[in-house]
Amino acid sequence: MNIKTKEIYSEVYQILNLLGNEYIEKLPKSLFSILKEKRDTNYNPQYVEDIPLNKQDVKKETISIIALLYLNYWCDNENEKFKLKQILKNNEDKYQKELKDKYNSEDIFKKRYKESIIENQTAMIEYKESLFRRFINKIKSYFI
Repeated sequence: MNIKTKEIYSEVYQILNLLGNEYIEKLPKSLFSILKEKRDTNYNPQYVEDIPLNKQDVKKETISIIALLYLNYWCDNENEKFKLKQILKNNEDKYQKELKDKYNSEDIFKKRYKESIIENQTAMIEYKESLFRRFINKIKSYFI
């Protein structure tokens, strides 16, 4: 397991401890024990309870795991689950739209096509001999 994953487990573990036993008890014991065993014991993030998590130094993956835990174990009713699923779906739609705009295949090919047209265009340049070259050629023509 890589270091980043262990740090994410440590962050989730620390947040769960901040939330208290009420939330930990709703989780399967095996899940909590995996978080406890697989976390990086040298990495102990500190969080302030009064400040929202998105304002603190928390990895996005940690927030995603907490959101999934909330959806699967802590939502009290179906209406709350539905609202959370809608928020997650809207976030995913926004992310996919950003990806589509950033990596739009039509725009990429248009740009490449324009670049290739510019590269393939060559202008005919009229070659003019310099005055000195014309003079030399004239002298050569008398001797040949």
